[in-house]
Amino acid sequence: RSSIRSRLGCLTCKRRKVKCDEQRPRCSHCERLNLECKWHLAIVGQQSVQDSGSSVTLRTPVPESEPPSNGPLFQTPPLHAVNQLFDYASFMWDIGTENVWQQLNPDATTTTPVGVASGMERTTSAPTTDHTSVLAFSDTAVAENHRLMDYFSQAVTPPILADVETQKNWLAMRQILVGMSSSSRMVRWAVLAFSNLMLCRGDGAWMSSQQDHYKNATAEVAACDEQDPRVLSKPGTHRTNLLATLFFLSYIDIIEDRIEAAHSSLKRAHNIFEHGEKDTFTTTEKQFLLWIRLLDARAVSAGGEGLFLSKDEETLLVDAGSPNILKDAVENGKDDIAPGDIEDTLFQVLYQPGIVFFQKVQSFMGRISKIDPWHRSRGTVEDETEVMNMGQAIAVDLRKLYEQRPPLMDIAVAGKLTPPHISAHLSFVVTRAFRTYLSNYYASKIHLHRVVYKAFPLTSEATDALQQIKRLTRLIVEGLDHGDALPVNMLWPLLMLGSEEQDLRERAWIAGQILKMEKVAGNAKITAQVLEEVQLRQDQQKARVDIRSVMHAIFNRCFAIV
Repeated sequence: RSSIRSRLGCLTCKRRKVKCDEQRPRCSHCERLNLECKWHLAIVGQQSVQDSGSSVTLRTPVPESEPPSNGPLFQTPPLHAVNQLFDYASFMWDIGTENVWQQLNPDATTTTPVGVASGMERTTSAPTTDHTSVLAFSDTAVAENHRLMDYFSQAVTPPILADVETQKNWLAMRQILVGMSSSSRMVRWAVLAFSNLMLCRGDGAWMSSQQDHYKNATAEVAACDEQDPRVLSKPGTHRTNLLATLFFLSYIDIIEDRIEAAHSSLKRAHNIFEHGEKDTFTTTEKQFLLWIRLLDARAVSAGGEGLFLSKDEETLLVDAGSPNILKDAVENGKDDIAPGDIEDTLFQVLYQPGIVFFQKVQSFMGRISKIDPWHRSRGTVEDETEVMNMGQAIAVDLRKLYEQRPPLMDIAVAGKLTPPHISAHLSFVVTRAFRTYLSNYYASKIHLHRVVYKAFPLTSEATDALQQIKRLTRLIVEGLDHGDALPVNMLWPLLMLGSEEQDLRERAWIAGQILKMEKVAGNAKITAQVLEEVQLRQDQQKARVDIRSVMHAIFNRCFAIV
């Protein structure tokens, strides 16, 4: 029986390659399978354009009730403010809008920021006879890009970095990125694309931009492939700009479930690192590489190569210590030290050993994923013998890492890092960080068992890991304010815990915690759906099932856990 192809159906059906009945707000397929029914954010705008027939009608991204753009842009919140994203780094710069946009637009006689003009050229280069329509779109593009850059300048702290970045380090990096955006098209497009994605997910009134910033950024990156690769082996602004762009593109692709595209960007970044002269990478470049490494650890579970997770890369990037962006960005004299600087320095000292521990845990995610059935051959006696030998070596190294854990970790995890030893603010942030790091460590033990010893009952070591994740998660939850969610880096431990949990009440509690994370984790809801299906199939088959196989069975795709 013939049927009309769905052109305006939901994105969920499109990804699953099934015909959507276009029933809003939830189509019949999504209703039946209890799936998240997503619709194209710009469809209303497109219909209005089609209906108008005579001119391009675009929404105004800044509400009329907002204060004028020449007012103060940033306000510094109190030092003790820490939100559900564990965001020690969300403080604003004490500067005004005019100063920001003067940096982005040296020509004070025009209202178009630098870079927006180039975006307008691409957008309006098609032949048109409606000059008024072109000007209307140009004005809207300027306002929209202004809003996106404002958003990045003020509020965006990528959730995946919230557990590993201190306040001033993120502030310094954010200021560096805004400066890079004023001189680099590829960085500018990437930042605008990232901000647009964050606004679409966090602000219900914000419709997806009709400018394709992401496509422009990827085009700039693709153009770099035609250049002599030796250019990237030595330091220079071009290499720094490219690493920054690849970080944002990888992050966007992972959140948007474009795993193949994310793998491509991660591989490009690794090629830069692999062929570059290691002693020439600047402090800023090393920071981008560490951020990219965190994304690589998430992508490897969805089929990535985990190129940044090898022992060699760990030695070069992690063991070398965290880059001191602040030292390079600002040189303060002794007389300039303020109480806040003292607390931030103390925070760096306490925090840094935990960050190194967490980065090393990420390496195990890569090592374990590389021996799963999606990354290598499995099934023969020779294969399984080799995998078990590798699994045993990983287990030994995991125990060694635990023995090398920071001395402060046991104190913090036990909740004994309290005043008068340090301030209540630092106590809260550091304690939650160390509990999150240790939860991910124990998740690696469960991950290892499910990959290597899938057909065997849990060992005493794996059983203890389950209990530790449960204990640590409850301790973190106890410290949350009402309505707050767990840190985004707790999503993976909860998935591992839920995949082995047998108690129905505990399963419901785990699912509830995952769903609460929807405000900080881009695919928390879909992760909860996958976990529920994994539990159902394991109960029916009386055996473990591969989580990635379930993803493909339900959604016809695989996604990273972020």
